[in-house]
Parts: sequence; C-alpha cells; structure tokens
Amino acid sequence: MLNIDNNSSTNENSQEKNQVLRDMITARVYFGHRTSKTNPRMKSYIAGAKNGLEIIDLEKTYDQLEEAKKFIADLSQKGKMLMIVGTNPMVRDLVQLAGEKANCWFVVNHWIGGFLTNFKTVYLRLRYLRDLREKDAKGDLQKYTKKERINFQKEIIDLSEMFKGLDKCDRLPDALLVVNTKLHETAVREAKKINIPMVGILDTDSDPRMIDYPIIASDHNRSSVDYILNQLVSAYIENKQKIVVEKK
Repeated sequence: MLNIDNNSSTNENSQEKNQVLRDMITARVYFGHRTSKTNPRMKSYIAGAKNGLEIIDLEKTYDQLEEAKKFIADLSQKGKMLMIVGTNPMVRDLVQLAGEKANCWFVVNHWIGGFLTNFKTVYLRLRYLRDLREKDAKGDLQKYTKKERINFQKEIIDLSEMFKGLDKCDRLPDALLVVNTKLHETAVREAKKINIPMVGILDTDSDPRMIDYPIIASDHNRSSVDYILNQLVSAYIENKQKIVVEKK
C-alpha cells in the first residue's frame, strides 16, 4: 500500500511525505467501499482488500493530493473563487466549516439543478431572496396582508435553505471541490459541460475520468473527508494570506 521510510534521513521532502502518509493512515483515508461496488476504472488505485473492503493505495493518493493542492493554491493566488460541494449528511457540517474557513461558496443541502448551466435563471431566484430579506429588514413587508406576509416568510425560509452557503454568490465559480463525486453526478456533469475545472474526493465506487484533479480517498468517513478538506482549504487560505501581505 505504501512505503514509509523510518530510517534517519536528511531529505526533508521525504520526511514530510512520510508524515503525511502516517496522517492519512490515522485519518483512515485508505478504506474504500466493498469490493463488490468497485468501479473498474479504480483498479489501478487499489492496493488490495481486507475483510471485503478495498484498500486504497495511499502513495497514489499522496501524489494526487499534492497536485490538487498546487491547483488550489494557484487558484487562490489568482484571486479566483472556489465552490465546495458536499451534501452527504455525514459530512455536510465539515463542508460548511471548510467553506466558512476559506470564505468561499459552498453547497451542503442539495444541488440546485442547472445552477451552473442555467446560472442566469437560478441567480434571479437568489436576487429575489436578497430583495425579500432587505424588504423584511426595513419593514417594507408590513404593508401586505397577514396571509401575504406569512407567504413571504415561508419563501425566505425555503429559499434561504436552498441557497445556504451561496449568499454572496454573484457569478459562476472558477472551480469546484466536490466531496463524493458519485453522489453529485449532476454537479459534475454541469461543471464538465461548461469547462469548470474540478477537484474531487472520490471513493473506489466512482469513475475518476470526469474529474480534473481526482483524490482517491474514503468519501464516506468523516475523519478522511476532514483531513483532505483541511489540506486543500489550508492551501487556499495560505495563498490568500500571501496576497494580502504582498499588497501591504
């Protein structure tokens, strides 16, 4: 599965890699799905199996993670916007935390069909929500009947749930970070159709061909998703901070 060099070494890069591999083991990144669910396109990323579960080759995951971090860092350095997508109830709180930490857009409730391919139409609904909130805050909705005010409040609640994490969205994202690409096939297809690059955390039951920067890892294990997200978000944040320092 992997080769960790425990001998003393002056090679700093090797030491750093060994530590990352250890961290990935601790985070249980290597546990794939059951062998019966394996996508044939994943065979080259699997090191073996244990108790009916695929064991992911962490050497390859490490290389993929490093490549994705470089892409994310470059994205941030150029001032481009990342959108994180992850609606699995088991990890959606981690996705929201990552989005808030990186100050980028995120989707945690459900993917809005056509969000990317029909953005202009979807954006009108988002602007409508903002307008309703503003009128509500100013008291401008008080002139309507009680029934109408109740309907407006219901709309605000429903649309707020729909657009959670997208309050400040005003254009298409420059890249997507998708947690569990199989679960979000619609989002992946939309991004592919309009050439938005994607980083994906995907498990052994998924097809990596649609993703520009695939990271093969457990996408259903909280510790695994948390570890990968933190690595990527840190790369995004660090380069944003570098830009601020350089401007000063």
